[in-house]
Amino acid sequence: MVKDEEAQIITDFLNGDKDAYVLMYKTYVKELYNYGKAFTSDTEMVKDAIQDIFCKILCKRSLLSNIHNLKCFLFISLKNRLIDMNRKVLTFNENEYPITNFTVTNITILDDLIEEENRQEISQKIKSLLEQLTDHQREAVCLRYIYDMEYKDIAQILKMENEKSARNLVSRAIQKLKSENVYILFLFSLIKLN
Repeated sequence: MVKDEEAQIITDFLNGDKDAYVLMYKTYVKELYNYGKAFTSDTEMVKDAIQDIFCKILCKRSLLSNIHNLKCFLFISLKNRLIDMNRKVLTFNENEYPITNFTVTNITILDDLIEEENRQEISQKIKSLLEQLTDHQREAVCLRYIYDMEYKDIAQILKMENEKSARNLVSRAIQKLKSENVYILFLFSLIKLN
């Protein structure tokens, strides 16, 4: 979604337009669900966390009053909500059991580009290469290349100091992937999360 469209949706929602709320939900729910599944295999927890976020937004519209990037806000909110839910379930604090193990669970290749029999093999190779990265690197690469986030948004989601730090993190991850397989960048251009 284009930033101007996002800004208009937020404005419409803040002015009480229920259709803007529905559009906001429909636009981001699938990406949020896939992002949440990267942190936990408990899909019900992910669904509950997404529902909690949207209920909170609906009940307290003012949360969006100073938001300039809705997608980034929703990703951060989901990650924080999953951390809170995980903390309650395990009765540990974030430092003892952080929900930072970012895994890529379901990669699909665009149907019109790759034959069916190669899909599983390529998907496994990509997953294997991504598992060689640290959790932060893996999350940063996915945010950049799968969720099409800007570096400043990645820095915000990963609680990094600045945009340059996020850019360096992604760059180091890509260099590591390149050293493993030079074709990974081509493959990244063909994949998307389900």
